[in-house]
Amino acid sequence: MSLTQAQIRWFRQKRSGLVDPFSSAEQVTARLAGVQAQILPAAALSLWNRTGRLTYAEFEALLYQRRSLVKLWGQRHTLHLYPSREWPLVQAAMVIRQSWWERQLAKNGGDVAAHRALLARIAALLRGRDTMGRGDLRAAEFDLADEFFSAWGGIFADLVKYGYACHARPSGNEGQFAHRENWLPDLVWQPPDSEAANIELARRYFRTYGPATVQDLAYWRGAKVAQARRWAAALQAELTSLELAGQAQLLLQDDLAELNQAPPRSRAWPVRMLYRFDPLLLAHRDKTWLIEPDYYSRVWRPAGHIEGTVLDQGRLVGSWRYDRKGSGLLITVYPFRPFPPRVTQAVEKTSQAIAQFFARPLLDLIVEKR
Repeated sequence: MSLTQAQIRWFRQKRSGLVDPFSSAEQVTARLAGVQAQILPAAALSLWNRTGRLTYAEFEALLYQRRSLVKLWGQRHTLHLYPSREWPLVQAAMVIRQSWWERQLAKNGGDVAAHRALLARIAALLRGRDTMGRGDLRAAEFDLADEFFSAWGGIFADLVKYGYACHARPSGNEGQFAHRENWLPDLVWQPPDSEAANIELARRYFRTYGPATVQDLAYWRGAKVAQARRWAAALQAELTSLELAGQAQLLLQDDLAELNQAPPRSRAWPVRMLYRFDPLLLAHRDKTWLIEPDYYSRVWRPAGHIEGTVLDQGRLVGSWRYDRKGSGLLITVYPFRPFPPRVTQAVEKTSQAIAQFFARPLLDLIVEKR
């Protein structure tokens, strides 16, 4: 099979929900096997870009009132949104990763059983409350060192890892956590085998982001290459191998026909304004299919930050940010090269829609000159 880069970009953009929208936010998070949520409004915009009819108020209702979405530490040990019904699947997949506390105990000859017993005691306290934050835990009867209250998760990260807790609505600037049985009392808790759970996530990865290498799967999952290779091997009967740019890349066999379709003309590609940490930008180790190397540092910034981006014909052509000014929104766009008129028009229209998503007026749209 002879494939062009345009075919690959079109296939990945379609499967990521950036051509034809998904039916719901829950479907987005299921098909993409999670949406990164280190910055919650960024996660909301990832869902908005893939559904087309979501507001931020509706997003918060899904997360905190209807609770059909759940916020957990997931792949790469970063915060993600998942469908609440799939919490058992996610927990089973992620539990194989040793937490920082467990690694320290193993390194220093600590008592792992005592740590697990501590988690159970804190979980029992959490079960008796609506929610609990770090301040509440400090006030409780536990002899905990300061590192257990780390802003990176602390002991709460282990409570999430073992399925005791999830993120609840914050109280001011303090994160809050709820016990699973209180937050989702009707959720059937039957986590599958961990290996089977990771194989299912690998299947979804190749369905959405293929063709991709085993190294890409390991990068996306935050796992060792040996683990990713094992999960891909378990899907051997479903996968096919393609040689692209001198690399063996994997794709589900059922997707070959769609991948081989010719992409549309340039005007038929939707222009998208993806916001920070969008899932499309986190799926492959090698970013050259998305962006020219000269512009890489304008998107992937120091300390792991990823900027908002403008996507045209499956390539990143600029970055953008929004700022809240009083009751309104200011959007600034930084083209890598001058935009053609159709991209400028799309950015103007999309910026208005982003302001409507946040229920704020668009005060100004600034497109920087290059």
